[in-house]
Formats: sequence, structure tokens, C-alpha cells
Amino acid sequence: MMKKGSFSAAYHEEAVSLLERVCTIPAPSHDEGRRADFIMSWLEEKGVEGAYVDEAKNVVIPYCDDGVCGLDVFAAHTDVVFPDTDPLPMRIEGDTLHCPGSGDDTANFVALLLYAAYIITNRVPVKRGILFVCNSCEEGLGNLYGTRTLFERYGGRIATFTSFDSVLGRGIVNTAVGSERYVIRVATEGGHSFADFGARNAIAVLSSVIVKLYGQSTDSKMTTYNVGTISGGTSVNSIAQSAECLYEFRAVDERSLGRMRSGFEGIISSFRAKNIDITYECIGQRPCGADVDTSGLEAVAQKIISSYGYPVMRGVSSTDCNIPLSMGIPAICFGLIKATGTHTRQEKVDLASYRDGLDIGYDYICSLCLEA
Repeated sequence: MMKKGSFSAAYHEEAVSLLERVCTIPAPSHDEGRRADFIMSWLEEKGVEGAYVDEAKNVVIPYCDDGVCGLDVFAAHTDVVFPDTDPLPMRIEGDTLHCPGSGDDTANFVALLLYAAYIITNRVPVKRGILFVCNSCEEGLGNLYGTRTLFERYGGRIATFTSFDSVLGRGIVNTAVGSERYVIRVATEGGHSFADFGARNAIAVLSSVIVKLYGQSTDSKMTTYNVGTISGGTSVNSIAQSAECLYEFRAVDERSLGRMRSGFEGIISSFRAKNIDITYECIGQRPCGADVDTSGLEAVAQKIISSYGYPVMRGVSSTDCNIPLSMGIPAICFGLIKATGTHTRQEKVDLASYRDGLDIGYDYICSLCLEA
């Protein structure tokens, strides 16, 4: 078995090469099939048997799973925030790789694949079964479909869940931020911008709704809201008959989510009382975490990450860990590469930092579940 702290020496070059190949493959949420196909072909080349793609386009790689006992899950998501279906642009300048989605989360699932291939093909002894999962639908309106699907199949047997996500050096996510996402639609009679001037304009009405939404007060800095997109209308000389926007609110506990939901519904009702044709539809929900003891996972991660000289803060975020944490299952999330420009087309990763990240991830898996 490879010693701790030595994984990158053997695999850094291969990790960079694999990252170059896979980061250009487009993978919008719910459309990760091209990456799933690539991963399955790569696993076959490596001699990894038993992997499969489920209905959510998760690539699940079981190891020593007896179908009965508990499982440790290590996951990283394959989807990116960008809607592109053509290859994503990539270039390397020195130790910097530029590509949208390279840090969030492509480099992390590349590391996961290398860990899985090494452990499985070398039959490394483990304390209990492992699932290595390149999961789908973490971003945006993916609504954590990949992780939800995984837990529908294995839920009661999953003992721990670790997501390799975020950025190296940013600490450990141990608290889940829940959210609800809605599309709000307004309809009016509309008309000609000159002949029917004075008729209600759906865009103007929706703007009033948004002003009301932004007039809300929240119970803490951990409760937020946002209007992310707005669209509607026909032309510059038409009074808009329809308009819609995407709205979300987030919180770290269910009570705060409930208060935001009540406030949101109250604002919608106030416009309906004015005879406004306004509707809404929930298009995404992410649960908050329950009261879960994650100290065991945190202690292992903190000891290893700090040994490489990185600070270990605790953080809150919305990740694949929301699902296990809401079910009372210990789960944490941390990243394996330095990156900047996350969720922008200027995203780039520091390939030199990948050396530490590759070792940190492998050392963590060793400490958590490999037999001494």
C-alpha cells in the first residue's frame, strides 16, 4: 500500500493529464452523460471492474461492498454551472490551467478517480465497503438529484459521506445551507406601447414584486435571498403581457427557511389581492442539515490539512453534503486544489497546489477507512 504523503509523487503528472482531457467535456446539470461515458471508458482502461452509471448519470464505483454492511462514500460532482454543450475552452500557462469548471469541480473528481483506481486495482485492504462516486447535478437547478438518487439506493447503509468540492485552503464545510428556488410569473393584458399606454405592464408589475422581496428583513446574516434572472416582454413598442424571474432564499436552519417562505407567500398574496395575475412554482429545494456529529470526520481532515500548512476554518455552504446531513449522516466537504474565478469563465486552477491536494485527499481516505 502506498504510504501517506506519497500519492502526488506517483500521480501528479497523470492527474494533470487527465484534468486536461476531461475539463473540456461539457457537463451542464442534468446533461453529464458525456463525462460519465469518458469516466467509464477510463475506468475500463485502468482495469477497474464493477463501476456503473445510474439513472441520474452518477458514476458509482463500489469497492468491497458486500451489499449489507455500512459504507464510506467519497464523492465529487461532474456537472459545471455553464450551459455549454460544445467543448469548454482550456489553456495552460506555466502552472496555471484555465478552463471554466476546472476547479469546481473537475480537478476534485479527477483526484477521486485516481484514488479509486489505485485502491481497487491494488486491492488495498479497507475496514468496510467504499463507494467512490462521480455524481451529477450538484450545481444550481440540478437540485442535488445525483446525491438524492445515491441515497435512495444506499441511504440506510451509508455511514459517512465526504465530498471533495470547493477550494484547497478554504477549510471544511460542516454545515448545510438549505434553500428554496422559485419561478415567479406575472401576466397582464399588455398592448401597444402608444395606443394602449396606461395598460398594465407585466415587467413593471414584476419589478414591483421584486422591490417588495428586497424590502424583507432576515433574522441573521446566514439567511439570504436573491433574484437571479428576469425575462419577459415582446418588443420595445409592446406593453409586456408576461414576465418572470427566478428567486431563491437560503438559510442554515429550517425555521429560518419557514419564515422566508411565509414572507414570500405573503408578498405574492398581497399582489393577488390587487387583482394581479401572479403565480409561482417551486423548482428546487435543498434541505438544511440536522443536528449531526461530524467531529470524527472533521478531526481526521483537520489533522491532515493542517499538516500540509493550510488553515482549517469551518464553513457553511450548499453542497452534496446537504442530503446526508439532513438525514443525520456525518458529512463534510473540502477541496483539493487552489482555484480562482469559481463560477466564472475566467476560472483557473493552480496545478502546483494539486500536489498537496492529491496527497491530502489520499491521506484522508487512508486515515478514515484503510486498514493499518
